[in-house]
Amino acid sequence: NRRSFLQERAPGVQWGAGAIGHAEWTGVPLHHVLERARVQPRAVEVLFEGADVGTEPDHPEPMHFARSLPLAKALHPDTLLATRMNGERLELAHGAPLRLFVPGWYGVASVKWLRRIAVIDQPFHGYFQSKKYTTERRTPAGKERIVVGPMMVKSEILRPRDADMVGVGGNRVVGLAWAGEDAIATVEISVDAGQTWNRTTLVGPQAPYSWTLWEYLWEAPSPGKYTLLSRATSVTGKVQPREYDPMYLGYQIHFSRPHVGEARPGGRRDAQVGNLDALLFDMNAFAEENRRLPLDVDTHFMSGSGI
Repeated sequence: NRRSFLQERAPGVQWGAGAIGHAEWTGVPLHHVLERARVQPRAVEVLFEGADVGTEPDHPEPMHFARSLPLAKALHPDTLLATRMNGERLELAHGAPLRLFVPGWYGVASVKWLRRIAVIDQPFHGYFQSKKYTTERRTPAGKERIVVGPMMVKSEILRPRDADMVGVGGNRVVGLAWAGEDAIATVEISVDAGQTWNRTTLVGPQAPYSWTLWEYLWEAPSPGKYTLLSRATSVTGKVQPREYDPMYLGYQIHFSRPHVGEARPGGRRDAQVGNLDALLFDMNAFAEENRRLPLDVDTHFMSGSGI
């Protein structure tokens, strides 16, 4: 998500702050299936093909959506052939009747409407991990393409929202953080556009694959405009960056996004930190508000212009 916030427009759907979610998944660990299939020693990857077929502007021939995983990730005990989401059977939009679920990786890896699995003895170079869903990095030999895989460390401010007005004095700042295969170690917040940082309080589980809630009591000292930033750090020391790296080619957008707000005398104040019920109420209200909105890219997405 967040592609629409980049200073230089990147190709693909201009996602806003949506296109993220957090769910509980149930299914059969993929490694059980692969072990029964007796994977051969020369295997290097596992290929997954969905039932969905379509075209792209630079690929007019119809093709199935297909992605591969390194054998080690495919054999990881947490990689699932998923049949349920949040305890209920998958809906069609979420990949029913069967989908792959690769925790800690970007959603593109979790192939929906799964119809075929193949163990292969050489790297897969299909369209969706050669032309799309790749980033670049510099090497002594020049630029190298990297397949989008594990999630980057990232945080989001949920409240106050961008352009909100708050009161002078105590204001509760609430947000989320996650780090893919890592757990979150700390989240910091700046109320002066990144000049100084203060540690927030983490709430709830700090676990791999999972969102971590955080909150902070911000004492707005005087009326005026303020720029808020959040910055997360994972347990392995990965730190959320201030700027976006253009070599990510419109993917892995995890920089600290500024929220500009204004403090005014008599504005709405909420200094109630440490109240889990209030925090969960905010989360549910935020989710319900977003649920009622149309997908921010519906028209663009359905036009076949690629994601």
